[in-house]
Amino acid sequence: MKRQETLDIENKLNEILTDRHRNSSFGYYGCEEVTIGFANNGHGNEIVDFMSMDSKGTIRCYEIKVTMADLKSHAKKSWYGHYNYLVIGGELLDKIEEVKSLTPKEIGILDNNLSAIRRPKLKGIHTTTETMLKESLVRSMYHKMNKYKRTQDIDEYKKLESKVKRIERERNKYKKQYDDLIKIKEIK
Repeated sequence: MKRQETLDIENKLNEILTDRHRNSSFGYYGCEEVTIGFANNGHGNEIVDFMSMDSKGTIRCYEIKVTMADLKSHAKKSWYGHYNYLVIGGELLDKIEEVKSLTPKEIGILDNNLSAIRRPKLKGIHTTTETMLKESLVRSMYHKMNKYKRTQDIDEYKKLESKVKRIERERNKYKKQYDDLIKIKEIK
């Protein structure tokens, strides 16, 4: 289960990408929890907390950490992009010097408002890695889209179910009125 602060950071990343996409001459795209590569290629067991790409093909990877235990854990930090960032919040904001010492110098560090504490350095990535990252981003976005569509289908189903119940109540009301009229007619 993700901490609320982690979810808030993911939402801010999405908001910024949406704003950039809307206000720029070229596009920005992103997705949280991108699984890197495929298991049949020796990958698929690593997840980038958030990945983005612009229409020029520049890939940015973001690792989100809000506790020192999380930062120091043995979970792999996925620094695959042209630019890589550690986004910190919570207790880590008060321990910035220790965070800097635990983070490679080429990795950018952002606070929970996505303000730069340290800028990242451009990293050259091999063409096969770049292709793998793009495929990973597309696959993750596809899975998120399908999840969203299923949610929409469930919402639509609930709306239709509610409508059917309302129509059944109306039908029952009219049937009762009809039955009452038939009884009155039979009495006469």
